[in-house]
Parts: sequence; structure tokens; C-alpha cells
Amino acid sequence: MILAFIATFSSAMALYYWSLSNAPKTELVSAQFPTGIPYTIGVSRISATEIQQASNTILVSGSGTASAQADEATVILGVQTEDEIASEASKRNAKSMNAIINALKSLGITEENMKTVSYSVQPIYSPKNYTKIIGYRVTNMISVKVTDMNLIGAVIDAAVENGANRISGVSFGLSQERREELVRKAYTAALKDAEDKATLIAKTLGLKITGVYSVSEKVYQPYQPYRYEIAAEALKGTPIIEGKLSISVTVQVIYTFE
Repeated sequence: MILAFIATFSSAMALYYWSLSNAPKTELVSAQFPTGIPYTIGVSRISATEIQQASNTILVSGSGTASAQADEATVILGVQTEDEIASEASKRNAKSMNAIINALKSLGITEENMKTVSYSVQPIYSPKNYTKIIGYRVTNMISVKVTDMNLIGAVIDAAVENGANRISGVSFGLSQERREELVRKAYTAALKDAEDKATLIAKTLGLKITGVYSVSEKVYQPYQPYRYEIAAEALKGTPIIEGKLSISVTVQVIYTFE
């Protein structure tokens, strides 16, 4: 009886390995994603069998871009003071910075929109003897977020008038709400572009589009904030005009037809 069981078991195992070696193989085709786009977005893998089943398809890419005027600006400004005594340089610096902050508050800039980005105290060495300290330099820089674009020039003027002698520049960006709005518009435009292309192809070839087989994101390009670098003395009284920022999207759509 044991010999019969062993013979039966051996036959079953031989049949199992034969089925594995002769089973049809499914080739996997990896979808390509742009740098920074996780595999959880779109279709990560499509089997060769699925592609064969959807042979009546039209593959097109659609691109869309949405632009808007910058609705936020950040000004990096500050005060640099020098004195033979470090404490005196710090006192003069603090006095000027307090005057600047009070002037900005009078324009409606809140403390939440003003942040210290750097503060340093550095020795000044004699140009004739690099080992001898002849004074100290104190630098205090703050970032000022401006949401009323008409106030950018006034913010710079008020800072310069109250002692600001260091301005790193002005950068323009978009608020979270405006960014989300542009993303929606860019995706809508990209999908519409893909649909127009597929419709044109189908009409030209005498086909009828029956649906969408798959949609995947191909490229997503977020907006890039732009920055102006200008000397403090050149900014006073100079109007600042914000430009447009853009978000771009490219999608890949597979349509089915008959």
C-alpha cells in the first residue's frame, strides 16, 4: 500500500512540474514614469495579454498648461551694522530692525508674515594684519511675505527709509489655492487635447471611439518661482510688477474603437 501511495504521489508531482514548464508565459511591460512621480500614480504594469485584448485602441498624448499672475511675493531684507565693539554693533542693528518691523506693521504686514532667516556676528580683521580684529559686523535678515501685490514697492520703500541696507531680492509665487486651481485647469486642458487628437484620428480613418481603456500621467511640471536680484538703493521708489507663473501636464490616454 505504501508503494502504491509513493507511485501515485510521484505521478502527481511529475504532472504538476510538467504543467508549470508548459504554462503560457505572460510578459510584463513596465510603464515609464518621470522622475519624482510614484508608481501609485497611473497604471504601473500592463500585461502583454491585456494589450492583445485591447488591440482596437488609439494611443495619444495630450498636453495642457495653465498660467496665472503671481499672488504672493517674498522680500528678503535686513540690516548690516559695523562697530569696534560687538555689543554696539548689535544695539544699532536691533534699533534699525525694530524700526523696519514697526514700519512694515503700519502697512498691514503681520508678525506671522515676517521671519528671521539669518543673524550673524562676524569679526572684521585689519587689512594690514589678518590676525588683528578691528571691529565687528552684525547682519540681521528677515523674510517678508506680501499677499497684497500692490504693497511690494511700499514694503521695500518703508524698509529702506528705516535703515534696511541689505536686500537679497524679491521672489514671486502662488498661494496654495491658486496652485490647486491651476493644476485642475492644466489637467482638464491636457485631457481635452488628448480627446481632440483621438477624435481627429478616428474621424480621418472612419472609426468610432467607444470608450477610454486607460489614462496615465506622463509629465507633471509644477510652477517655478522666479526671483529678482536688485541692490537696496535701486529698489527705493521703483515699481515692482509681478509676472505669470505656469503649471504644465502631459497625459497618455488609450481610447477603444470599433
